[in-house]
Amino acid sequence: MTLRRLGFCAIVLLSVCPQLLPAQHGSVGLQVVFGDYREVSADLHYRGSGGGVTASFTFKKLGIEGSVAGITYDPVAGSTAGASFKATQLDVRVRYYIAGPASAEVGIVNRKAKPEFEAQSMGAVRAGVRMSYPLGPGVHMGLRGGMLFGSKFSGGGTVSGVGALELGLNMAVDGLKGRLRLTGDYDFQRVARTTGSGPGKADVPIQQALGRVGLAVAF
Repeated sequence: MTLRRLGFCAIVLLSVCPQLLPAQHGSVGLQVVFGDYREVSADLHYRGSGGGVTASFTFKKLGIEGSVAGITYDPVAGSTAGASFKATQLDVRVRYYIAGPASAEVGIVNRKAKPEFEAQSMGAVRAGVRMSYPLGPGVHMGLRGGMLFGSKFSGGGTVSGVGALELGLNMAVDGLKGRLRLTGDYDFQRVARTTGSGPGKADVPIQQALGRVGLAVAF
């Protein structure tokens, strides 16, 4: 499914939901995305940019967030990376409010790379905690941290139960009486992937950082 079709589906879904649940909040927006990708070592290094769509929906203690980003990665000057590749990443997060600023969070991440073996495609289940803080009228900040489980890679490999982590920071500033929202997000993933076994075992870690700046319409 293309990025445009996924964005259209998200907009349709969140346009219908308000008629089904009277006490909820939602938003749909566009993002500019910047990425830094490293594989095996810091010498295999890419940077890139692209665009994305995002949508969120909350009902009482339950919150759902989804985003799709398309990024074109180019080799960094001086690195051993050979060719550019395109990555399409889907992120889904479901959170449930616990107490104070804390919420439990679960979800999935799926990243597809083309050409297929220029970089690793990857899928995993995420679980962690999110802390939300109001910084002032209409200004919100969130911190998240968690682990990735059941990671699968296009080129094979395994990860220990505590070998894949992700950290995130997000901010939102409301305008026009809460109808317009300026958003900023930073997400970092580090996956301690290994391949082979015994004497042939090798460490081939994957690391990615994504920065996103966007504008969303809230309702």
